[in-house]
Amino acid sequence: MSQRLSCLLLLPGLAFAGPAAAAQTFGLDGGQAALAARPQAEWVRQAQTLEKHADWPGLLAWGQAWAQVDAGNALAWFVQGRALGELGRFAEAIAAYRRNLRLDPGDVHARNNLGNAWRDSGRPREAMQAYRAALEIDPGYVQAWHNLGLTFYLVKGQAGVAQALHKLQAADPALAEVWRALAVEYSVTRDARVAHEAVRVLRGLSAAERARLFGILFADG
Repeated sequence: MSQRLSCLLLLPGLAFAGPAAAAQTFGLDGGQAALAARPQAEWVRQAQTLEKHADWPGLLAWGQAWAQVDAGNALAWFVQGRALGELGRFAEAIAAYRRNLRLDPGDVHARNNLGNAWRDSGRPREAMQAYRAALEIDPGYVQAWHNLGLTFYLVKGQAGVAQALHKLQAADPALAEVWRALAVEYSVTRDARVAHEAVRVLRGLSAAERARLFGILFADG
């Protein structure tokens, strides 16, 4: 994970369906019709190549072209959000990820990246809510746990973290220690070994334990 809590790359672990049905080509010129006829796998491969080379303007243009011929494809909006975030155009990235999530509400990658865009635009509380939403869908999503811990420290500061830890200690001492490791020790040291062990426990929480943790962390909104 980068020093900027960088959003999850498109390259690893991004699942996508098989080739999408060809978009409607009626009324498109020859070039547009050719684009519309591309299978989804081809769109994804080119997006991966552009991302690998950090060609963010190229990735944005590719995502926009994809959305123009297949506006109902959530990945087309994900690609735009990815590029816009790297270009520092956070308001537009947020809009792209929201469009992605309207089409695919269960996309935890988009929810994580939406959190990053909120955080990088100076709205860390909204970022925390986005990470939480990702974790409610997939409690084992490691990147969202990392980002939630780091952003919690950013929002609350040392005093706020201490207050949350005091409440957690009263409710569940073991959980308090795990959260201290992720939200304090990892935030300060960025030691991946610390985060790995904390997340191993957090991803195994029961629904009731997770609700108790979130209830304390988000008690003041």
